[in-house]
Amino acid sequence: MTPTQDIDFAGADAKLLVAIADDAETTVSVLHHGVGAIGHLLAHSAVVIEDGTISADCIESIGFLLAEISDLGAGCVVLAAQCRREIHDYQPQLL
Repeated sequence: MTPTQDIDFAGADAKLLVAIADDAETTVSVLHHGVGAIGHLLAHSAVVIEDGTISADCIESIGFLLAEISDLGAGCVVLAAQCRREIHDYQPQLL
């Protein structure tokens, strides 16, 4: 961390940055596929949503969940990009 409580990407270990970037990109992939699946489920649930079998509160909660998931995904993309920027010339030693 820097004195201003920001992440010190330049001072971090390159192997750690690679691991963080890989994990962040994996997380974004999982979120992306999950949001797509929820979208398909909602599209196929139109009849039970329309007749009130599924409540408006349920749909509202799904909307808030999707918004939070999207924010998390955006944060992961930014984190991965910052890590990749710092390690663009990193050459790991192969044994």
